[in-house]
Amino acid sequence: MSDTSQGPGWWQASDGKWYPPEQAPGGGASPAGGGGVATVDIGGAFSYGWGKFTQNVGPLIVAVLVMWVLQLIVQAIGFGFRSLILRLIVGLVAVLVGAIASFGLANVSLKLVNGQPVEISDALPTGNLVMSYAITAILIQIVVTIGLYLCIVPGVIAAVFLWFGHFVVLDEGVAPGDAISRASKLVQGHFGSVLGFMVLALLINIVGAILCGIGLLVTIPLTTVAAAYVYKGLK
Repeated sequence: MSDTSQGPGWWQASDGKWYPPEQAPGGGASPAGGGGVATVDIGGAFSYGWGKFTQNVGPLIVAVLVMWVLQLIVQAIGFGFRSLILRLIVGLVAVLVGAIASFGLANVSLKLVNGQPVEISDALPTGNLVMSYAITAILIQIVVTIGLYLCIVPGVIAAVFLWFGHFVVLDEGVAPGDAISRASKLVQGHFGSVLGFMVLALLINIVGAILCGIGLLVTIPLTTVAAAYVYKGLK
């Protein structure tokens, strides 16, 4: 990383820093300032995701398991209460925990795309960005849910434009509002391609769920790494 270009192939990210060619998303986009236009390489994204999954099975599967365990614990606690108020409180806690639960998986995926080494500890929801990440995820969930109630289409549009918000928080360390704004700008001009990627990712995870749910241990990390790839490509 440098404040200025160090030679051919170096590319400038949205944080203003220059990065070496080996840290580029591998064809997901032309380097900023290089005269090209960012594109979404759907096939390349899933190929990249599969390659990184096979090379980093441990941290990625641990991240998925942590996500599932956190969600199951909160749901199990909720079943133990008969009081409507207590169940409502647990429900609100579940929303927060659910938002935090995916932190580790997103963190590992983004580190892989950035060319950084990953460890099992990276799969845990720890660090000073956890709450910003959770708030961003909750805000996105609220907007998308409202949109889905408004004849579905607005929700789909919101999901596409806001999908990369959580990656922005981890990548740039910005506040939730700024993350959502930057995420929507990344998708501008690429709505159809990003939507196509999201639909294919959903179908892949549906196949994983059909395989007794065990397949999700492969498809969820694969599609998340692929999403991080697309995100960095759009930058």
